[in-house]
Amino acid sequence: ALEPEKMSSAATTFSGLLNLVLGAAFLLVLFRGGRGNVGSLSSAVKAPRAASMAVPACQRMTRQLSRSAVARRGSYSAFEQKSSPAVQRSLRVNAAESWNPPPVAVTTSAFHQKFKFPLPMIFASFVSRLLTEQHFVRWNRKYQYNPIFALGVTSVFDQVFETLGEEKKTQLFDAFITALDESPATYRSDQAMLEEWAKAKSSSDISPKADGDNVEQTLAEVSSMGDNFVYSKFFSIGLFRMLELTGAKDPKALESLVTSLNLKMDPVIRDLNYYKSSLSALIQAQELKREAEQRAQKKREEAAAKKTEAIKKMANKQM
Repeated sequence: ALEPEKMSSAATTFSGLLNLVLGAAFLLVLFRGGRGNVGSLSSAVKAPRAASMAVPACQRMTRQLSRSAVARRGSYSAFEQKSSPAVQRSLRVNAAESWNPPPVAVTTSAFHQKFKFPLPMIFASFVSRLLTEQHFVRWNRKYQYNPIFALGVTSVFDQVFETLGEEKKTQLFDAFITALDESPATYRSDQAMLEEWAKAKSSSDISPKADGDNVEQTLAEVSSMGDNFVYSKFFSIGLFRMLELTGAKDPKALESLVTSLNLKMDPVIRDLNYYKSSLSALIQAQELKREAEQRAQKKREEAAAKKTEAIKKMANKQM
C-alpha cells in the first residue's frame, strides 16, 4: 500500500504534467489560428490592389452604359425624356400598340372638307359642339359602336335638322359620321333595323338577355361591361327613342331599362333633359327666324308696291 505522502507527491507530479500538456496544446491551437488570421488579413490587405485593378474596367463599362443610354434617349421625344418613368412606360406601350387617335382639329377639318355649305349660326354652333363631344367618345380607347348608339345619333339629326331639307340633311349627316371615320350607311341600316325591332316590342320586352336576339345580346354586353363601357348622350337618346317607339309613357320604363344595364340614372336624365331643351331651343329659334324672314319679305313687298305706285303717279303727271 502506498503511503499518503507518496500518493500526494505523485498526484502533484501528474497534475503538473497534465497542465504542461494542456498548455502546449493551447499554444499549438493559438499558433494555427494566428496563421489563419494572418492569411485572412493578408487577403484583406491585397484586396484594395485587386479593386484598383478593377476600377478601369468598371469605368469602361460605365462609359459604355452611358453612351448606350444617350443613344436610347436620342430615339425618344423630348417629352419622354422629361417625363416620369410611369409616363414613359405608358407612352411606349401606346406606341407599341399603334394607338394614335387624331386631334379634334383633324376631325373638324375632315367635316368641313366634306360639307362645304354654309349653315345658319344656330345650327353651325350646335354641330360644332356635337362633333367635338363625339370626337372624344369615338376616339376613346374603350369605345365600341353599337346600334343603340347609332339610333341616338340618327334621331338627333333627323329631328334637329329637319328644316334643312332631306338632301342637305343627308349631306350633313354623312359628313359628320365620315369625319369620325365611321360608316353613315351602317348607322342608317342599324337605325332602320332597331326602329322596326322596337315597334314590335312592348317596353317590358326591352331588356338585356345574353341568349336573346341581337339587340338583347347587345344590351347584355353593355350591362356586363361596367367601367369599360363608354357612355355618351347619344346612347341615352337611343334608349329613350327605343322606348318611345314601343309606345311607352311611364317614366319608370326608362328607369327600369337603365338599371338593368347597370348604368347610373343621373347622367341619363341630365343628357335627355339637355337634348330636349336643346331641341326645343332650336325649334323656337327656327320659328323666330321664319317669322323674321316673313316680316322682312312683307316689308320688301310693301316697299316694292310703294315704289311701283310712285312710278305710276309720276308717269300720270307727265302725261
